[in-house]
Amino acid sequence: MSKSQPPLFDLFILMRDSAGLPLTIDQYHMLLQALRGGFGVSSRDELKQVCRLLWVKSKSSPQVERFEKCFEQYFEESSEDLEPEEKQEPRDTKTEGEQKSTSTSTQKTSKTPEKPTAKPKKPDSPNYSQVPTAIRGRLLPEKPFDENKRYRLIPQDFPATPRQIEQNWRYLRRPIREGALTEIDIEATVKRIIEDGVFLKPVLIPNRVNRLEMLLLIDVSNSMIPFRLFYERIVATLQGSRLGKTDIYYFRNCPRDYLYLHPRRPDAQEIKEILPKLHRNRTVVVIISDGGAARGGMNEKRIKLTEEFLEQLTPYVRHIAWLNPMPWERWEDKYNSAKEISQFSQLVQMFELDYRGLKDAVRFLKK
Repeated sequence: MSKSQPPLFDLFILMRDSAGLPLTIDQYHMLLQALRGGFGVSSRDELKQVCRLLWVKSKSSPQVERFEKCFEQYFEESSEDLEPEEKQEPRDTKTEGEQKSTSTSTQKTSKTPEKPTAKPKKPDSPNYSQVPTAIRGRLLPEKPFDENKRYRLIPQDFPATPRQIEQNWRYLRRPIREGALTEIDIEATVKRIIEDGVFLKPVLIPNRVNRLEMLLLIDVSNSMIPFRLFYERIVATLQGSRLGKTDIYYFRNCPRDYLYLHPRRPDAQEIKEILPKLHRNRTVVVIISDGGAARGGMNEKRIKLTEEFLEQLTPYVRHIAWLNPMPWERWEDKYNSAKEISQFSQLVQMFELDYRGLKDAVRFLKK
């Protein structure tokens, strides 16, 4: 570690690695900004309070205990490393001749008048406070790389949050009254009271149940690897969508003869067995694929096979929406396979896979 180490950076690393706090570099900069503003400067307890407010988001006792332990450990180790060393007086090893020459030189210099030393200027601002410098402590030991350890990747920046995705799915509704008679039909009840002249019992009708069914088809080819985490999140949000039925299948580049039941296993089912099970008035289809826009170029075979599949699928469903994870410009302004597929307007509508595109796709599927 260099001498130009930022203030309290060792403490930040210790809290993130040893205490296990979910810290980012932005939270370290927030601490620096607080120190520049004069917070956490007067005492260690005040610094601890500032660090706790900025870094400990959870109120759970284990996280607070780990913070307290690592904070005290950091300053204990730092104080051990900074014990004052005994200053040794320099020995006088000069010879007699050197001592005489130095004595004569001091006499000459003593005759010259001494210039007054300039006093350091005080800062103009009355609220001036010095920014504390981190105490240089021992370097954190390097952690050995463990090949068997599973490292968790927690991405945060997605085109749409899980809450936004779930809210859009809930707009997909096709309510149908069926089941037990549990809801009161107010209009029919009032009409019966008028006819009979007396209220005997209410008229009951079945509740409305969402019977909309979704067929989700996901492209798991190599060009879709960068978007795997996002479409897995979309699949997870379907559990709270309250749809009547959801079937999820996978394909590579374009559906052909078979649809896979798992993205990384060869278990498959023939398309001709899946289509007859779909309900013509209730089923909507969502396809997630780049359509060739990721790599670019024109693939006539892919376009032809995709068109044949869409023509085969259309008679069995209400609508087909295509969600493309590539930016709109990549498959609309450039001449490639995805642009040709997007022009099959009689068969499918293509949308960009972000919050706005997902919202437009849901609005299209509700028609």
